[in-house]
Amino acid sequence: MNRVHLKQNAKEIVRRNYIPWLLVGIITIILSYANSQSQVSSEFDPVSFFDIRVRWLNLLQLILTVPLTRVAIDLTDGVYQNATDSLFRNAQWVRDIAAMIIVGIYTVLWTFLFIIPGVVKGYAYSMVPYILADDPEIGIADAIKLSQDMTYGYKIDLFIMDFSFVLWNIASALTFGLVGLYAVPYQNATWTQYYVYLSERNE
Repeated sequence: MNRVHLKQNAKEIVRRNYIPWLLVGIITIILSYANSQSQVSSEFDPVSFFDIRVRWLNLLQLILTVPLTRVAIDLTDGVYQNATDSLFRNAQWVRDIAAMIIVGIYTVLWTFLFIIPGVVKGYAYSMVPYILADDPEIGIADAIKLSQDMTYGYKIDLFIMDFSFVLWNIASALTFGLVGLYAVPYQNATWTQYYVYLSERNE
């Protein structure tokens, strides 16, 4: 897999449909921030752990993860028409939310063993939202197994790909998120490109 070529393709995909990618990116940033605030609150302030605003945003993250991934896949495959169609087409809300909860629990349990197994399993389960978004018929257990099969032998490469965005993330922090308006869509597009690559190899 040529990572440089993959990232170049991701840049071109974002360039062609920047606004939809930007909307996905902004929602991703908001939900990721809510998740980080939730983790900080739960560790240092037991009272604010029950902050309703944070809880609602966490719930939205569970609900929107797979639909937003479907938007990204449609944009990557060149079949995107509008956000409504991509978000709600073949939506399996109960399955998708349950799957993300299960994946979260599995990852946390592996992390309890040690940090490194948790990180490894995080990458092993990383394709689950893409698989669910791509296949409305697949079950949760099958999606998790398929994600582990797809990422077998590629976890280090996924880690390196993530690490390659470190400077983008630093620049985003230094510019109070301004650079993130391009960096987050670019990163999302790259991950989606990687999913397409792995899914084609798995056929």
